[in-house]
Amino acid sequence: DDESKGNYRHLRHGQQPEGTPVVKEPVLEPYWAAGFSFNRGHFVVNVPYDQYLPMIFQGEEINMGLRGFTYGYDYYASAYSVCFHIYAIGENAKRRNKVPKFWEHTNLYDDVEEKAFLRLNGIIDMNPNEDPNLWDHTDEKKYGIGKVRTTQKFFDTFGIHTKTQTVEGHLCRFVGRPMQNKFIPALRTNGMGIDYDKIDYK
Repeated sequence: DDESKGNYRHLRHGQQPEGTPVVKEPVLEPYWAAGFSFNRGHFVVNVPYDQYLPMIFQGEEINMGLRGFTYGYDYYASAYSVCFHIYAIGENAKRRNKVPKFWEHTNLYDDVEEKAFLRLNGIIDMNPNEDPNLWDHTDEKKYGIGKVRTTQKFFDTFGIHTKTQTVEGHLCRFVGRPMQNKFIPALRTNGMGIDYDKIDYK
């Protein structure tokens, strides 16, 4: 879903509902998750963390994931839950709320986060209504998008409308067995990912 407002707005994926796995193999996913990412080293060589996004705590996942998509990477999730995160809620609140937070010193970096969000979304073509002169283009080639797939193919396939900043609500029902059945036949024989030229799902 689109989260936050104005220049801080960004696409943020939630999580799949917990339940009995219907697929007994790694599950093809449209999104990349920072908290559960394992890959070969060439991923971070081709899609490095953007060093010009200071004070970004949430929002980097769509940036990294979409950039990776344009370089030809596909994402899979484990069919079973293998890790979890203890949030500061319920019985954990008292203990966890003592942990220092990322955003404790945001007042020292006035306007930095807003400019970073403009860049984060600009590089991946998610803020077409904004003037490109408003964001920093330093090392954009290094931290930019690839040439294997287009951002528009991602948007069309997964129901993301950048001009209206809306997303279609059917994706959660599609991810899992339906997506596996439709996309895996388009897996390249050389093992280099899904051939999205063969994917007509929208």
